[in-house]
Order: sequence, then C-alpha cells, then structure tokens
Amino acid sequence: MHSFIQKLAAVFAAVALAAALVSCGGGSSSVDDPSQIQGKGTVGILLTDKPADPAMFAAIIASIVKVELMGSEENGRVELYSAPPTKEFDLLRLRNESIPLAFKDNIPAGTYCKIRLTLSQLELVLTNGTPKDSSDDTSAYPKLPGNGKLDLVVRDCFDVVAGEVLALQLDMDAGNSFHIIEKGNCTNQPDKCFNFRPVVFVDVIEKDFNSKLVRLEGNIKEVYSDSLLLCDALPNKDMDNEGCVKVRFGKDSAYFDNVDNGGAPTSISDELLQDDMIGKNLTVVGWVKSWTDNDHDYDKSEAYYPLLYLEALVAESGEFKQIEGQVEALNTPVDTGFSMAPSSGTNTIEVLYQSPLYPQQAAINGTRIVSKSGDLLEPGDIEIFVPVQVDGTPDANDPLLINAALVIVDQSALDTEQVTGVIQSLNTNILELDLAEDADPVCGASTDPLMVGLINPLEMLTVIITNGGSEILPGGILRVGQTVGMNGGCQFTGNYATDNIVIIDDQRQ
Repeated sequence: MHSFIQKLAAVFAAVALAAALVSCGGGSSSVDDPSQIQGKGTVGILLTDKPADPAMFAAIIASIVKVELMGSEENGRVELYSAPPTKEFDLLRLRNESIPLAFKDNIPAGTYCKIRLTLSQLELVLTNGTPKDSSDDTSAYPKLPGNGKLDLVVRDCFDVVAGEVLALQLDMDAGNSFHIIEKGNCTNQPDKCFNFRPVVFVDVIEKDFNSKLVRLEGNIKEVYSDSLLLCDALPNKDMDNEGCVKVRFGKDSAYFDNVDNGGAPTSISDELLQDDMIGKNLTVVGWVKSWTDNDHDYDKSEAYYPLLYLEALVAESGEFKQIEGQVEALNTPVDTGFSMAPSSGTNTIEVLYQSPLYPQQAAINGTRIVSKSGDLLEPGDIEIFVPVQVDGTPDANDPLLINAALVIVDQSALDTEQVTGVIQSLNTNILELDLAEDADPVCGASTDPLMVGLINPLEMLTVIITNGGSEILPGGILRVGQTVGMNGGCQFTGNYATDNIVIIDDQRQ
C-alpha cells in the first residue's frame, strides 16, 4: 500500500496542477514594507485545462468575454480583459500546455482575493462514437449558471506589488465540470444532456512553482549571449508594454529551424542568438520562471520590457505541425521513434526522433521528450497506449512521417481514472468513503457502492452554484449525500484511491 501511495502521489504531481487544489493562491507574496504596495503593478493570467474524456468530447470551446480581479473596498473590481473580441479556447487543446489569456498594466497595488471569469457560451463537440470520423459530430451548449459568472476564491489572497509582474495560472478542470444528466438525451437533445458545474483551480506562479509548459509565439526584439526578448507574445490590449517575454536557453534547450534548415536541430548560439534573427517570428515552449538576476533591471519606460521570464525547452522557426494521439507501437530500436494513432484522421503517423537526443556536448540538441510535469524522458519511458502530443515537420516524401521536435507524454493517463458520484457513507478515522458512482465499471469492475480510499493530505475544492453565479473555494468538509468528483487511481485489489476531491454544492432551483 505504501508503494502504491507513493506512485499515486507521483501521478498526481504530473497531472496538470493537481497540487493547486491545496495551494490555491498559497503562493501569495507577503509584503513587509507597506510602501511597496503603493502605485501600480502588472497582472497576467495563463489558462490551461485538466484532461477530459477524449472518447466523449472532440472539442470543448469556452467563449470568455471578461476577466476581473476582485479586491478589497479600497481596490474594488479591476478589469483585466473585456470583449470585444470574445476569446475562444478549445480546452482540449490545453491538456499539455498553458497559453496567455490576459495581461494588463496599471493594476492598483494591494491585496486581491477573487478572480471573476465571465463566459458567454460553452460548446461541447460530442464524438459520434467513431473516434477517427468527425463528419457527424454534434454539439451541445449547456446552460451557464448566473449568466456565466465564475468567481474563483483564492486561499490566503494574493498581493499586487507596485512595479512588479504577478502571473496567475487558471486550470479549468473540464473533466469534472460536466455531468451527464441522462445519457439517452445526448443523441436527440444534446443541450439537455450535460449539466455544467464549473471546476477551476488557481495558482500563483512564483520562483519555486513548477508551471505547466507554456507555448508562446512572437517576434524577436533583442538577442543576448544566452537569451532573447520575444515581443507580441502576450495579449497586450490597453497595455504600455508590447507583450514581451524574456526567453532564456540552457543546456537542455533545443532549436529547430524550418525556414532555412528543413526543421532539423540547429545551433542556438550560432544560428538563433544572432543579430540577423531580430525581427523574425519564433515559437517557444518552456516554463514560466521568476529570475532573480539582472534580468529585472529593465527601463520600464521602454515599450518592450519583459512581463514574463521563460526557461526554453524548444524553440521553433517556421511552420510545425501539432498532432495529438496515442502511441500504437514502438520502433526497434526504441530510440528511433514510434507510431501513433492521431486523435483526428484515419492514418497512422510514424514519428521519428531527430538526433542527437542526448549529446555529450549540448551544442545542438535533438528531439525533446518530456512529461506533462516537465521532466525530460528517455525513449524507453514511452509506453504503448499512452497519450502524446507531437510537434514536428512532415517528411518531404511522406506526409505521414513526422520528424519530431517535441514529444509531450501524458504518463499519468494510464494510471488515472476520473470518478463522480454521491457519498453514501464516510469514515474519516480510516480515511475511507463509499460512493454511488455515476458510471460503472470503475477500475475494470462493477461496484455498488465504490469503496474509495482517501490519501492524506486530502486536497479539496468546493464549487457552490446558485441561480446568480458560481463560487469556487479552496478546501471543504466532506458529508454524506454530497455530489463529488475526483481524479484517482486503481489499486491491484480493484479498489480506488484518491488524494483530491471536488465537492459540488448545486443550489439552483
């Protein structure tokens, strides 16, 4: 049991921001000098998504019309973004990465405790039961509570400090947010099939926070010995800044050039970090970081000082395909690549690694293989049936053969199963509950009720839904009769265990 708990804890560390359940806003900065919270700061919002069932949904498109910070009486309500234009995001495309949602300057310094998202629409594109044929997929538009207002309460609040940039990551848990009311309605009345119960986690990105991979596209403004300034990479509506990010390259970073080098691995120092690259477009995938060196010493009267700092994993010049799917078979030898079944399309894709994967000297790095949690992997770490996302360029002679630049591996998917239902009985002394689950079987067996082992420390989130809106709060108290959702794992005995629970309190009349 002890080894299983260790394994399950590692699984949830890899699932997108599961730790945010307990640390929602826990990274808030404490301000000892009151003079620091005078004036204006900058706030940015990154958006990502926990996995939803790909067999049920072909796409989950959220239309976001407003993002606001809710502060004290002194700060009031501060608008970070408002339509037009309405921002539309397919949450299923954010399973492995974060993208920028809103950034804004001149936010009054002070303490804030709540973020409000306003959605105008959710479109659920339902699969037709044939994963490789989307020709007759239908869409459902579940009703949004409270005119689409989602209030995200942040534990311990957070501080906006004058002259500094605060980055927040929102994880919209699509898998736990949609409840099937009656399966029979999904064909004839899809809008009445799903009940929307918004589940969103919040985390403050600080120095020691391991964010999900972030993908940015922009224009190279300046180059340095080990870094560059990428501008027009962040939404900059009503901002003095040009949406700039400082991107730093290390020994594990790789650069692929599909403008002059056919998508092949290329020298970062000799080709990318050169003055003739200024003004050219670049895509970078990496991790948001808080650097403490002289990178902060920018003259903020300049329009292109950086709002974020990114540790680069992969940089791409030119056009690269992004393909999602599942590993079908491993090549022999395994360090040459694998075949995958794409999520859309009918043909198997052959994925080839580009050498050198792990050179003795990091002058040029080849294909980067990485877990969703950001750990560099070996080719032998990839298993059959595991979900993957591949960046790469098609072979000149065979469009079904992809030369990979980046492979993101969802190692947790094979060990994680999402369960929703109603608590029938609860024993907090031995950390166990019985659940009348919504769907059967779980862990490959039919159970009524399902016995759920609770792994301590148990991380909880409470979603309160009323006719006027939704409030999402960190923490909660378990009780018999509650509707709950969880992402857990199956033990060899067939039982189920979890270290996280979402409590749904739907008070709508």
